[in-house]
Amino acid sequence: MASIRLENVTKVFDGRVYAVRDVTLEISDGEFFVLLGPSGSGKTTLLRIIAGLESPTRGRVYIDGEDVTDLPPRKRDIAMVFQTWALYPHMRVFDNIAFPLRLRKVPEAEVRRRVKEVAELLEIEGLLDRYPRQLSGGQQQRVALARALVRNPRAWLMDEPLSNLDALLRVQMRVELRRLQRELGITTVYVTHDQTEAMSMADRLAVMNNGSIIQVGTPLEVYEEPVSSFVGGFLGSPPMNFLKGRADPVEGGLLFKALDSSVEALIPAPQGKLHSIGEGEEVLLGFRPEHVHINAEPEDPRSFIVFEGDLIHVEALGSEKLVNVRVGRSVVKVKAPVQARVEGDKVTLAVGLSNVRVFLARDGRRIL
Repeated sequence: MASIRLENVTKVFDGRVYAVRDVTLEISDGEFFVLLGPSGSGKTTLLRIIAGLESPTRGRVYIDGEDVTDLPPRKRDIAMVFQTWALYPHMRVFDNIAFPLRLRKVPEAEVRRRVKEVAELLEIEGLLDRYPRQLSGGQQQRVALARALVRNPRAWLMDEPLSNLDALLRVQMRVELRRLQRELGITTVYVTHDQTEAMSMADRLAVMNNGSIIQVGTPLEVYEEPVSSFVGGFLGSPPMNFLKGRADPVEGGLLFKALDSSVEALIPAPQGKLHSIGEGEEVLLGFRPEHVHINAEPEDPRSFIVFEGDLIHVEALGSEKLVNVRVGRSVVKVKAPVQARVEGDKVTLAVGLSNVRVFLARDGRRIL
């Protein structure tokens, strides 16, 4: 298997469009690493640079310590799985899987042995005589994985490989793909815009936006401690709630006052942690929907922010309900147990101070 290192990688198209901006990143041997971000964030371009399908404008790419920046894709010993699977329609499944081996002039007896081995691993040995048009989406995905795996590459690169599957099959394939990767211990770089995929599959993930990496960490680290309002607002379903307001440094912390509602709070902060904020600075108060208590009396009111809002709509989601509450001009989403009583025009919300995150409105950077 292989470790992957990127040093100050930048990609500029047409001399002015920055697809990737000065990315430095280390991916460990055997790690399942996810590049997560919205469309146009640069994640696929970065994957293609690792594969050798794009050349960086600046920076270097290393695989197992070897500088491969100027090597063509075939000499990097990696396999790529695409969003569209890219199976040859005129070839049977066996020949699709065998194609990369035959391209390398592997003896036919060895081709047959390795195709049979990987087909059994992916449980598609009964499909080897079929054509791609005779397969379901999930079966086609397994064939594409088998073709990538059959030549025992140093790393797997995957560009949104599950995005064309229906929701139920996508969940099944997530589990299968992760199980397979753990069994084989193969280094995997996986591109997706789907945060659920990222959270459920990654050992570590990098959140990207505008060609830059905003934050790298385990899924739980990035979810619980976002470094910016962008990360907090992108990760989570539903995403983090934000209330806009002004903040003043005071003794013991930060005094927050919302701009368009009556929400006020003294947010504790250690001494010396408020150097990046001035008097009356515009900030965003962020908190996750699952951290909001609805119509409940906090045991210790001093450790909670308590405020009222207008009930808009309750979405029943089976095991829980999503309550939408208007607070000033903002809509706060609350995850509540299905048995929670929510009625009337007004509701009371409470958020623990330990669950609050504060970001600068001007650039989204987290403070405190």
